[in-house]
Amino acid sequence: MNCPKCGSPQIIKYGKTHYGKPRFKCQECGRQFVENPTKQPIDAATRALIDKLLLERLALAAIVRITGVSARWLQLYVNRKYKDVPQQVEVKPKAVGKLTIQLDEMWSFVGSKQHKKWVWLALDANTREIVGAYIGDRSRRSAKKLWQSIPAVYRHGHYRNSLQNPRAEDFIQSEFVHVDVANVTSTGLVCTGRWD
Repeated sequence: MNCPKCGSPQIIKYGKTHYGKPRFKCQECGRQFVENPTKQPIDAATRALIDKLLLERLALAAIVRITGVSARWLQLYVNRKYKDVPQQVEVKPKAVGKLTIQLDEMWSFVGSKQHKKWVWLALDANTREIVGAYIGDRSRRSAKKLWQSIPAVYRHGHYRNSLQNPRAEDFIQSEFVHVDVANVTSTGLVCTGRWD
């Protein structure tokens, strides 16, 4: 028997797995393995299919049923993918003139409703691009983090806002020098800036 990683014949017995199968260890590279494993690594074709299914926004349980991978492996794979995604959005260049963004927040929970997480989003009202995002709590600090995630082209000018959350309104009025109107609408916060 040879090591599956380096091919060395320097193999020793190294106990048993929790399923009772004998485990071996390579003395050259330190790799631990079992003889004739039943679970093989996920191949590139399956990973490519999973990437496509994730882009189609299928639930993780559906992807597990379609591809046959374990739920635990899929969650770890998605977590690694998330860490590789750049946290700063790239915004297409904008012409000089009126730019309008809509800011909104929504909540979800992790594990139980006592662990609420707020997803803050900033959208360009004309192109529907997401131009800023932040995940955190519903506080002034999170509102500031969202504002910092928005590209500079949107953060200068004169602002008109309308929102439902008084805490966010306090933040907007204290941070923005040029607040013209504060209206409550059903669309959340709308900031309009004009550049000459």
